[in-house]
Amino acid sequence: MPIRPSDFDRVAAELEQVLTSHPAKVVAIDGRSGSGKTTLGRFLAWYFNSSLVELDLFLAEGGLVHREPEIDRIIGHRLALRRPVFIEGLKVLSVLEALQKPPDILIYVRNPKHPRGFGFGSELDEYEQTFQPQQRANIVLECEHGL
Repeated sequence: MPIRPSDFDRVAAELEQVLTSHPAKVVAIDGRSGSGKTTLGRFLAWYFNSSLVELDLFLAEGGLVHREPEIDRIIGHRLALRRPVFIEGLKVLSVLEALQKPPDILIYVRNPKHPRGFGFGSELDEYEQTFQPQQRANIVLECEHGL
């Protein structure tokens, strides 16, 4: 079994072409819970020697509500340093829209073993109808793994 899925290297190679010449980019990683967003985000942050903003760490009380001012500050700081910033989490496009920071690159991760994820079903259905992250994605990655 490989240390990381080979598709992670493929995604990094696709991003490398863009991030080498224009490093100050917002790269959003979207998908249902349990799809592999965080694992991919951590790999890409390591690969590009950059930061990963894990939206789960910025949840306020009350479900999928984020502490947006903190997220905005981190994104702004990284971009000012001319570094890419990777942001992953449920409803990432909604958060970025609220911050008026559209992603330069959108990656959608799906797990065919668990296409509906693990929770927030109706809330994510509504989000996906509104934002259509899978259709808008520059890169779609299937991470087939069991949880």
